[in-house]
Amino acid sequence: MDTYPLPSLLTTKRWAHLPSFTGFTVAGLDARAFLQGQLTNDIESVNAGRHQRTGFCSPKGRLLTTMLQWRSGEASWAHLIPEESLERITKRLKMFVLRSKVSFSSAEASYCVIGLWGEAAGELANVAPSEFEGRAYPIAATSGATAEEDGTNACWLLMDTTCPVLGQRGWLVGPEDAINQLVAGFSAAQELPESAWSFSEIESGKAWVWEKTQDIFVPQMVNFELIQGVSFTKGCYPGQEVVARSQYLGKLKRRTYRADIAAAEVQQLSVPVSDLPGQDVWSKANPAEPCGRVVAAAPSFNAQGAARPPIALLIELTIEAWEGGALTLGSLDGPSLQAGQLPYSLAVAA
Repeated sequence: MDTYPLPSLLTTKRWAHLPSFTGFTVAGLDARAFLQGQLTNDIESVNAGRHQRTGFCSPKGRLLTTMLQWRSGEASWAHLIPEESLERITKRLKMFVLRSKVSFSSAEASYCVIGLWGEAAGELANVAPSEFEGRAYPIAATSGATAEEDGTNACWLLMDTTCPVLGQRGWLVGPEDAINQLVAGFSAAQELPESAWSFSEIESGKAWVWEKTQDIFVPQMVNFELIQGVSFTKGCYPGQEVVARSQYLGKLKRRTYRADIAAAEVQQLSVPVSDLPGQDVWSKANPAEPCGRVVAAAPSFNAQGAARPPIALLIELTIEAWEGGALTLGSLDGPSLQAGQLPYSLAVAA
């Protein structure tokens, strides 16, 4: 498998270690059919050179995790997943292997993950960002290095949607030693905390399901179909009937929205920002019970990469409560939530 030098694709301006993420590979003669029958997205649409979001649901159609998926070899597919969920999810997936000719990478071979912000380089400099996004490039850790045909020792640059604040960005994924070689070349780039990457995901309207929020959301509740994480034509997978029914029967009643906690109210928080996912959201217009919960939270950052006091959130709640406003976090007396703007329209599938 041919590889690209990283500088020929992306001029790295900022980067961050992402220890909250790791990865695993599923390979074998039956890997394609196996994954097609387990995950929410169509494996046929993730051809060589592309990546996609996908999810793994319970039989009730609730997301147990979310992932990035790409084809790493002729009969192998790699997955980027929250590190805390790796053991739980791979153990559950293996329950469905049965007699299929499928193998999972070992825990020792899990991926190291780095987030990059920069500008498209070389011949890609004149390519529209929308064409760059969604690409999966095998990267050489050292000059002239090649990867095995199954992609097991390759690094990958997974270009994602551009952050409206911090710019073009991509996930750099691969074995730790190889990633460390690449990181050594970032001496002129600005290192940011992982929370800056979380902010970029929030600004892009992309939700991850963590251990605190697993088995809660039908994919549409976190706008997963709007970021191309669900196929409604691929056939059966666990929870598929519930997901399809949510899409086609009746009107969706819950969505995920962008919100902020203003700087003046941050001091009211009773828990660290990292512990906000899963916290209740309340509406003063209907105070009887919580109307939703936090999906993701991170400090805000400016275009220079400096953290700012407002807290950026993705919150899942009823459409009625969002339209009614007067939202608070944690309790009716908690910090007020200010409405933000998603980079896509919720009307697409409503």
